[in-house]
Amino acid sequence: MYRQSHTKWNGGIDSCPECGGRIVSGGEIVCRDCGIVLDASPTDRRPRRTRPQARDGGRATGGPLTPMYANRRLSSYIGRGRDARGSHVSERTRRRLRRQRTRQRRAARSANKQTLQPGLAEVARVCAVLDATSTVRESASVLFREALAENLLYGRAYESIAGASVYLGARRVQVVRTLTEVAKVSRCPSNSVRRDVRFLQRKLAVATGPVSPTAYLPRLQSTLGLNEQLVRQARQLLAVVVDRNCHSGRDPKGVAAGAIYTVARLENGSRDLTQSEVATAADITAETVRARFDEFQPLCPDCSNEGGIPSSAGSDGDQTADGE
Repeated sequence: MYRQSHTKWNGGIDSCPECGGRIVSGGEIVCRDCGIVLDASPTDRRPRRTRPQARDGGRATGGPLTPMYANRRLSSYIGRGRDARGSHVSERTRRRLRRQRTRQRRAARSANKQTLQPGLAEVARVCAVLDATSTVRESASVLFREALAENLLYGRAYESIAGASVYLGARRVQVVRTLTEVAKVSRCPSNSVRRDVRFLQRKLAVATGPVSPTAYLPRLQSTLGLNEQLVRQARQLLAVVVDRNCHSGRDPKGVAAGAIYTVARLENGSRDLTQSEVATAADITAETVRARFDEFQPLCPDCSNEGGIPSSAGSDGDQTADGE
């Protein structure tokens, strides 16, 4: 880089001081002929045009718009007894502000917006209980707005539609949230949430692909307190299961739980991890874990070739119900 930084604006030069070539400015101020860098970090003095439709020339004048709020976080706050400087206002001004608040409230409460505000609040509540990220909440808010725009809430509770939107929004951004978890924290019965999930998928054509069984491994690891080595071996077993197409037509939660239980049983023959514990953590039945164990046990020698489960440990895995 050149020892003294130059710019085309405050430097007052139009040619390279070394070779006299033409100066071009992009991310850096460089000479087009010799390639010398005159300024590596020029100051961008151009206005931020984040809102081209704004009346002030497109300059950013506030926070970014977001679909998570009914007014998209673009509204005016009308005070009550004090002005912007904190001084008390007169009685006449307070009456005028009260009339303005009334008109603003009536303008914001149209037929759809009366349901939009409590619906988005319900989406925010469900996401907060599930400890979901802002990405999930934003995706769910977009789905709820689409359902409201298509008049899909007539005859249905907005709490149920909000719960279905959270589940489908999480599926859209590849975040694992089971339908049972969402229905449990919803204010509507579980059957209503499940029905509205299928309803929104059909009406809004929501494309949600199948969840990979590997996506459930971190949840099971956190719930059961598993070590990283066991989870790594379970991931290798799942790779063989997917390659053999043994997961087709099966619940991905059950496939992941079966891989965890199979690895825990065949690694050292320990019975510390029972079928009931794995089934409870994965929200499935113990019979599903037992069925996946019977299917995945012959595939363990294939994992031993890749440094996974020892092949000699497969002889210790007999079919037991672990005291169930």
